[in-house]
Amino acid sequence: MKARKVERPSKEDLQKLVWEKPTIHIAKDFGVSDKAIEKWCKAYGIQKPPRGYWAKQQSLQAPVAE
Repeated sequence: MKARKVERPSKEDLQKLVWEKPTIHIAKDFGVSDKAIEKWCKAYGIQKPPRGYWAKQQSLQAPVAE
């Protein structure tokens, strides 16, 4: 079985994407796993947001109940 080849985004594009949305969403856009996105980041030397970053961002945007 032949491995499918997915074209990676450029380093600049990937760096921008990892700070715009979670890796699972980026992975879905490219048709790969979130682990593949992690490997791409490692290969490019891109630092990803720390654990809990997206949960914190979501909680900051949630409407406050009055």
